[in-house]
Amino acid sequence: MREIIIDIIEALLLLSIFEALYDNKRFVIQNKIRSALFFILFVFATYWSTFYILKVYHTLFLVVFDILLLTCITRIKIFDSTVIVSLFLTILLTTETFIEIILMLIFNINLNEIFLNNTYVLIATIISILLQILIVAMIFKFNSYFTKLRLFEKEGAIFANLIIELGIFTLFIFCINYGIFHIKNIQTYNIIIFIIYFVFLISKFRSLKEKQLAVNININYKIQEKHIKHMEEIISIIRQEKHDFANHVNVIQGLCLLNKSDTIEKIDSYVRKISDTIHSSFRYLNTGNDYIDGLLSIKNSYAVKNNIDFKVIINEPFSLLKIEQDELISIISNLVDNAFEAFIKSDVKNKEISIITFKEDRSFCIEIADNGDVIPENIIEKIFNRGFSTKVKQNDLHGFGLYITKQLVEKNNGTISVESIPEKTKFLIKFKIG
Repeated sequence: MREIIIDIIEALLLLSIFEALYDNKRFVIQNKIRSALFFILFVFATYWSTFYILKVYHTLFLVVFDILLLTCITRIKIFDSTVIVSLFLTILLTTETFIEIILMLIFNINLNEIFLNNTYVLIATIISILLQILIVAMIFKFNSYFTKLRLFEKEGAIFANLIIELGIFTLFIFCINYGIFHIKNIQTYNIIIFIIYFVFLISKFRSLKEKQLAVNININYKIQEKHIKHMEEIISIIRQEKHDFANHVNVIQGLCLLNKSDTIEKIDSYVRKISDTIHSSFRYLNTGNDYIDGLLSIKNSYAVKNNIDFKVIINEPFSLLKIEQDELISIISNLVDNAFEAFIKSDVKNKEISIITFKEDRSFCIEIADNGDVIPENIIEKIFNRGFSTKVKQNDLHGFGLYITKQLVEKNNGTISVESIPEKTKFLIKFKIG
């Protein structure tokens, strides 16, 4: 009975880890039949292998079985299942190892003496299970930190592989330490093996920090590339306007040289026309942020030249936001550029882009919308993925705009969502402001 109870608890822990990492916390509730089948098969296989397979091979058998079972029941990829089972195995064996070391030191015994004494086994089992439940409960509660790693996507492969490595090494240490009981001074041997294991764990977590740093550097590099692209666009527009003004001056100078009777009227008419064009292409906005004012003025100029109605409605000033200027510019610019790109292959006649700021509860909201074509549901699911792009001809910058935007929004404790219906696709960003 004790073994069955332990197996049921472990089955629940494994499914909880799956729900946390996959951000699907209602899987068991919504899939009662499949969950029940998982519990039955897990408990049966674990109970049977405990009594009919040697302890060294018993864990190896269960790892393979659990990976296949989780894959079939939850219908996820084998690689994803391997990551989940590896984390599950690492938690189980690490906690058991830790508790066994404590018992060995407190009672001055070796590992095989623990297994031969029912009292020690019961103490180690109860404390280990309580510790495992606590760890899994923390993972379940703070699963957002794991979902940000994107373990099951291309950009999260580094962290997924790290978890698998930990699982394999944990299994290796377990097989070595629990498969040998005839060595002299076995207590010292056990402790040395455990020390090697924990040193490995520490080194891996240090390498995780380094890999995370490398990922952040890569993201920052992409952000800088986008900044350079934006600056090139601004410089290009300024050069074009400079060229246009030079032409206008030449025309006015030519009219003066002709010195006809109606020269003054012609110059006046021409200047008025230029003035109207300038006012339509350059709007001097007051968004509460000088940098955003400049950015949106440039974007408005581009919109006018491409016959796009560019609406900016500032109900709440950007000055309410506590965010780095370059990050805010990247967020706004990427989404506005994305709206412009929505019209590249669109047949929409009256093109519109709107930027609206407003407050909702305690959140500062930025809505950027366009009336381009509807984004299919299967694309919306991938739109923030790193490297994903709908463009036929891609370059190194394509597929990073929305990914970088999401990273910057989440870095500043915000959220971003997208909704696409006929005649309106909108991105909504929310930042907490107290």
